[in-house]
Amino acid sequence: MAQYSPGELKKLYYVHETTYGVTPPVATIPNLTWGCDLVTLKPKINANKEFHILESSRSHGAVTRGGWEIGFSVEGLAHVASGTYDWFDLWAVYGMGATTGLTTHLGSFTAQVGKTVGASNYYDFYNGCKINKLTISCDGPGKLIKFQAEVFCRYLTQDTDKAITGLQALTVGANPVADVTTAILTWTGVSQINIAAGGLTTWYPRKWELVVDNHLERVMGNVTGADAATYSLTYAISEAARDITFSCELPYEGETYTAAKLASSAITALTIPIDNETITLSTGELLVDGDDWPEYGHKLMDEPIRIKFSSLAIA
Repeated sequence: MAQYSPGELKKLYYVHETTYGVTPPVATIPNLTWGCDLVTLKPKINANKEFHILESSRSHGAVTRGGWEIGFSVEGLAHVASGTYDWFDLWAVYGMGATTGLTTHLGSFTAQVGKTVGASNYYDFYNGCKINKLTISCDGPGKLIKFQAEVFCRYLTQDTDKAITGLQALTVGANPVADVTTAILTWTGVSQINIAAGGLTTWYPRKWELVVDNHLERVMGNVTGADAATYSLTYAISEAARDITFSCELPYEGETYTAAKLASSAITALTIPIDNETITLSTGELLVDGDDWPEYGHKLMDEPIRIKFSSLAIA
């Protein structure tokens, strides 16, 4: 068999978990939900193996394995809203908490990643998925909006069909009935900023990045599987303090933002329109250190901006 070719990596589909790490079977949820077109997905799997020296040999004589730490990093493409599909169903619900923005706790999901060669399917099923860090970014007006996530998972099962065995024993729901065929999301909205409660005003970032870092932590334990075997893995995920950071690059056209940095002016609000919705960030503080100042010179100058917010809403 030759290498996988471009186009053989399938879309990411998922199903919501009511109980953390428990994948709903096809009898409960007949069809998976359309997630995103995958650009890349990199599994991050650590078996935590330790090698031990025993008597009579300089080479290891025994191997032990700690709990499985499973996860992946992913970059995906979202599309213009279509029917029941909207970009926030995956990225906002699991990276922030809800389609409307932040909630105290995050939900979990099971993700299906497929590769298809001819008539053969190869599936990876990640259960117990929670988004540790969500990044939404764009490199300029009219350009692609990128969605990236670092995901913590409980376990990974691979198979050539939708029947899972081992830790869980079930058949996963069928792929979505309808594909999402609307245009890929690009940045066409007009962003605005409100400095020190002075009112919203339009501004023109060259490129921008929004990061929601949930600072998740694994809780490891031994779990009895459906096959009666014991699995050492992530049995729960704890949620520490959350950071919301917006950064961008502006053309250096005046002293508005340098003056705001010197005055430690509050950023009352900042808006990022995406498709039919607008992300509104509020209660922000400008971050200022050596890298947050323009480099002066006889050239066209850029101004870096970083703001840490405590509130985020989508409407």
